Amino acid sequence: MKTNFYIITCLFLITITGCKKNTITQLSQPATGAQLRYAQAIPGLPAVDEYVNGTKISPQQNVGLTDNLKPTSVITGIAYPSAFNTATQFGGLYPGGTSVNYALVATGNATIKIATSTPVPALVSAQTAAPNTTVASVTQSLAERGTYSLFTIGYPDKPATIFVEDKFPTADMTKIYVRFGNFIPNSPPLDVTGVYTLTGAPAATTLTPFTSIAAGKLTDFLPIDANTIGTTGYTFQLYLAGTSTKVGAVTKAINMAPGRYYTIMANGLYTDYVVGTTGITLKATARPTKPSDPNSLLPEIYYNPPGISYFTTK
Repeated sequence: MKTNFYIITCLFLITITGCKKNTITQLSQPATGAQLRYAQAIPGLPAVDEYVNGTKISPQQNVGLTDNLKPTSVITGIAYPSAFNTATQFGGLYPGGTSVNYALVATGNATIKIATSTPVPALVSAQTAAPNTTVASVTQSLAERGTYSLFTIGYPDKPATIFVEDKFPTADMTKIYVRFGNFIPNSPPLDVTGVYTLTGAPAATTLTPFTSIAAGKLTDFLPIDANTIGTTGYTFQLYLAGTSTKVGAVTKAINMAPGRYYTIMANGLYTDYVVGTTGITLKATARPTKPSDPNSLLPEIYYNPPGISYFTTK
């Protein structure tokens, strides 16, 4: 009886599993597709949405900002860093944050569109572009497990794009890997210095990993020194190429880990710029805070002083 019971039980189990004795169902399968990260680097442009093949992939978010000195919280898209009053991290990212993060998208030919978002409620002040204005549209072939970055750069009335496949050199755990984008559209060529102190070193060291990088250019990744255990604090500074003239404020130290890859960007404006389609003057200086200054009534989006931002690419 026991033998018959076991036989009947086994037959029942085979029947309900579809008799596929050679099929193993994994509880979790690795995600497949291409990886895409987007950075909004156009000073003075309102928040934007990202679409892939006609489908919006970037979420709406609640953003606190000051619009004509009126404290406002709006639901909108991916905002440029100035809207967040941040100088050391990059606000205009999707997926957001400075950590390693990519959006998973389908492989094959993809049309990626960037369009200005529609804030809710509507902003009080004039903007450099109306809602639902197409800023950029690029069509690219995306490979399985390929890793890509898209940057919108330039001016609100003269936008441009950089689309790159992120190619990572083989990691050496005694090095950190950095690339630099000069996304200040009206800047002269820039040098970038980094000040760091390795564990056990008697003094700080200054290196110049990037020299004479023209506006609108993004470099490849290159190695810089790192502590083999733990992070290395770097302080980066922009200079006019070949001079000791600083451009923008010094960033806070960025803690960078050995064997990791970072994208460092110059953002903002070098000099004021008039957006021709609107007559709005975008300022290369910080927004005044004194109410007696009439310029303090202008919205934050008009002010884009030069600075450095970054995110961890891998």
